Amino acid sequence: MAFAFRRLTVLVAVGVCLALVPAASRAATLERTSKTQERATAARKMYENTNAARVMHHMRRLSRAHGLTDEATAHARAMARRGDLFHSSGPKRYGVRCWTWGENVGFTSGSIFELHRAFMKSVSHRRNVLNRAFERVAVGAATDSRGRLFVTLFFCS
Repeated sequence: MAFAFRRLTVLVAVGVCLALVPAASRAATLERTSKTQERATAARKMYENTNAARVMHHMRRLSRAHGLTDEATAHARAMARRGDLFHSSGPKRYGVRCWTWGENVGFTSGSIFELHRAFMKSVSHRRNVLNRAFERVAVGAATDSRGRLFVTLFFCS
């Protein structure tokens, strides 16, 4: 009888553990999904802020450089992993041809608008945002372990 009771106890314990594994897995999946959505939202907001600045200066909007979005995101992730800002080696690295190329990289512990405002206060970053030669932009975003948001913008024409 004691053996059967122990066996039943072990089976119940194993069953409870197995029931908890999918719940933990779902929680981890939701957390990853949430972070992915946050990065996508940050990239979308930077794209919108960039175009808003161009419209304010009576310039045409930039279309999305869909072919470079994965590369911009990968670059932002690389910066977040290192915890440092650095530029890429340009469009040829990604197999993309551009007549004109520009790149803005930055990070913020605040809002995406604060980073956009910092870009607009910097002569070289502002020049990229307002360059009439550019037709497309790809935006990538990633968060580091300290919660800082790293952003890469690839401008191309």
